[in-house]
Amino acid sequence: MSLRTASEMQKAFKLPMLPGTTCGEELLRRNFRKTQALSGTGEASLKVAAVPMDFDSTNVVSSPKMGSTVGTASASMSATHTLDQRVLRFYGYFMEDVAESALERTRVRKVTICYFLEDGTMSVAEPKQDNSGITTGGSMVKRHQVPLQTGGMVSYQDLSVGASVTFYGRTYHIVDCDNFTREFMKAMGLEQAPAFPVPVDNYTSGRKKPGKAHAVESVSTTMNAQGMKVKLSPAEVSATKQFLEKDRQVLRCHAVWDDSKALYGEVRKFTLYYFLADDAIEVTEKDEANSGRDPFPSFCRRQKIRKPGFMPPGGVSFGAKDSFVPGSYYTDADIRIGATLTITGRNFLVYDYDEFTRKLFREKFGLMEYNPIEKYTKKTEKVVVKREPPPYNGFGSEEDSLSSWRSLDLRPPRKVDSMYTKHGDAQIKFSLRLDNGIANDENRRFVLTCFLADKTIAIFEPPQRNSGIVGGKFLQKTSVRNPDSGKPFEASDFYIGQKVSINKYPFIVLATDERSMSFMEHNSSEFAHSNINAVVHKIQAMLISKRTGLFGALSGLPGTVNHEELAGVFARLGLPVSEQGILTVLRYFDRNGEYRLTYPELLQRLLSDDTPESDDRDWADVHAAMTNAATEGLSVADKVDTVHRAVENTTAAYAARAFLQAYQARRHRFHTEFKFATDYAVDNKIGEKEFRVVVTDKLDLGLTQPQIDALVTKTFPPGARRVTYEEFLRIINGSSNFEHNLEQTMKRR
Repeated sequence: MSLRTASEMQKAFKLPMLPGTTCGEELLRRNFRKTQALSGTGEASLKVAAVPMDFDSTNVVSSPKMGSTVGTASASMSATHTLDQRVLRFYGYFMEDVAESALERTRVRKVTICYFLEDGTMSVAEPKQDNSGITTGGSMVKRHQVPLQTGGMVSYQDLSVGASVTFYGRTYHIVDCDNFTREFMKAMGLEQAPAFPVPVDNYTSGRKKPGKAHAVESVSTTMNAQGMKVKLSPAEVSATKQFLEKDRQVLRCHAVWDDSKALYGEVRKFTLYYFLADDAIEVTEKDEANSGRDPFPSFCRRQKIRKPGFMPPGGVSFGAKDSFVPGSYYTDADIRIGATLTITGRNFLVYDYDEFTRKLFREKFGLMEYNPIEKYTKKTEKVVVKREPPPYNGFGSEEDSLSSWRSLDLRPPRKVDSMYTKHGDAQIKFSLRLDNGIANDENRRFVLTCFLADKTIAIFEPPQRNSGIVGGKFLQKTSVRNPDSGKPFEASDFYIGQKVSINKYPFIVLATDERSMSFMEHNSSEFAHSNINAVVHKIQAMLISKRTGLFGALSGLPGTVNHEELAGVFARLGLPVSEQGILTVLRYFDRNGEYRLTYPELLQRLLSDDTPESDDRDWADVHAAMTNAATEGLSVADKVDTVHRAVENTTAAYAARAFLQAYQARRHRFHTEFKFATDYAVDNKIGEKEFRVVVTDKLDLGLTQPQIDALVTKTFPPGARRVTYEEFLRIINGSSNFEHNLEQTMKRR
C-alpha cells in the first residue's frame, strides 16, 4: 500500500491526533540521495571563467583582478590557500571639513588601509592620537568587499602609493605602505612610489609652534547660550596648555616619614607622585610584608598641596580666589633630594627618585648631582635564624624523628621519589672483615649491601662450618650515620681498601663483585674511586714528580702486573691511591681480563707522551697544574663544557667497551637484529632511532640511558647521521674510513 498523505499515515500507524505525535511528509520519502553540483551538467554547477594563479612570493605573476576572474564562485582554492593571512597595508589620510572654527577649515585625519588578499576584502582604521579631540578613532570601515563608485569592487590594483581611492563618499589619499606591500606589488609588476609627506593642517601646526600661546586662547565657547562667559580666562588657557603639553608625565619620588619620636612611632616609607599636567601630588605608602597594617596604601589622593604657612594677599581667603597665586602650592621646583614637604601635617623627606625625574631635573633645572640618602636607600637584610634540629636520640628512625620535629602534625616521612626513579632496586655489595685485633674474629667475613634508592645499608654474615659462630643477619636494613661526616652512609662512602666504623665496629673493605664494580665504573660521576680519568691523572702526576719515586719503584718490578703487589707499592710510598682505584686502572688497560699486562706496558700507557720524573714539585702541585692547564684561558661556561665533554667521552668509552664485549660474544645475534632494523627503515639505512631500539629493546647490554646517549652521540656524529648496514659493521669492527669507529671511541677518555 502506498502512503501518500499524513492523514493516511496517521491511520496506518494508529497515532493519536495530539501535538507532538503527528507525522510530516518526511516519513513518506523513500529516496534520500543528495544531488551533486560539481559536474558540468545541471543548473547548480559552478561556472568559473578563469582560475587565478598562486600569489605566493615564489610564483607571483601578473593576473587580472581577482573580482573579475570568478563568476558565481568566490576565489580559487589554490589562491585562497596560498594567500591566507597575507595582508597589504597602506598608510593614507583624508580631509575632513571643520565647521564653526576660526582657526581651521579642514582637518587632516590619518588612516591605515588593510587589503586582505585571501578574499579581496579591506578595512580602514584610524590610529588614536592623544589630545586630538577626536574620540572616534579606531575602526572606520569594517572588513568587507568595498564597492567602487564606478562599479566593481576595490582590488589591490586600485591601491598604490600616491594614488587616491574614493568609496562611500570619502576620498583617501595613499602616502606610504609597509615593506611586505612594496615587495608584493613589485612582484606583481606594480612598482610603488616613494613615501609622500602628510600635509599639516592649521590646528596641528599651531600646536607645534614653541613659545606661542595655545590656539584655544581665542576660541569662543558656546557652552552658555546667554553669553555669560564667551572666552577662556588666561589662567584657564595656561592650565589647558600645560595639560596638553605634559599629560602623562609624572615624577616619582621616594620619601620617608620619620615618626619614631612618637609613642609606638616608626620610620615609614612612601612614594610621592607629582603630576606635571596639573601640579597635583599623590602619596601612597609602600606595602611591606608582615608590617601589621591593612593593605590600604593610599595616604593622600591626587590633589594640589598648599604650602604650610602661606598667607595670600589680603588675608585669609577660601575657594578659587587664590588658586593661581604663584608660590601658594608645591611645584616641581620644591622637590629635591633632602627637601621636606609638609602634607596634611606630616613631614616627608625626599631621599631618592627615579630615572625620569632625574633626567627632567637635569634638563629643566640643571641639577647634575644625584646623591640619594644611603640611610634609607640601602636594603636592610633580614636576619634569618636557621633552625637546627636536635640531636638524634636513638629511638626509631632518624627521618621519623625529624618529621615530628618539623611539624606538630605527625606524618610518616616521605620517600624521595627521584632516587627510586633513578636507581630503582640497584644494590652494591662489598666484602668486609673485622679489624678489632681479636684472633677469633680474623676469619669472620661479612657482606655489606648498599641500597642506593633510600641510602640504607645491611650487613650479613655467611655461616662457616666449625667456626663456632652462628652466621646470619648482622645488621638489618637501616640508615647508619657515618661518624666521620655525621651524615648517613651512602654507597659512594665505601671502596676497596677503606677502613670504616659501623656502629662502633671497625671493618676493612676487602673486595666487591663484578656487577657492583661495573655499576660504579658506569656511574663514575658518583663514585670517585672508580673514575678512570681522575685516577689516571693522579697517577700521571705522581709519575712525573721526582719526589714520589713511583716511576723507579714500578720500573724495577718484573713479570706481569699484580693487583696486590701494585697496591703495596703505593702503600709503601705513602701515595693516596686506593685499591679500588688501582683495580679500576687494571680493568681498563687489561681489557680481556687475562692479567698479562707488564709493568713497562702499564707505564707506557699511563705516561703516553709525558716524561717521567721531570718535575721537582710535589705531585699534588703537578696535578693541580695539569688540571688548570686543561682549562686555561677558558671562561666558566667553557670550563663547565670541557668537564661535560670529558664526562661524555668517559661514558661513551665505557659504553663502547661493553658494546664490543657483548658483540664479540653474540656476533650472530647482533648482525640479525641490526639487519632487521635496517630492512624496516624507510631508506634502508641505520641511524640513531634504529640503534636505540635495538640496543634498548632487543639486546640486553646493561647500559644506562646516559651511556646509550653518549654512545649514540659518538657513533652517529653530524655528517654521518645515517649509514648503510655494511658501513655500520665497519664502524663496529674498526675498519671504517670514519674516525668515529667504536675502537677509537673506546680509546678516548
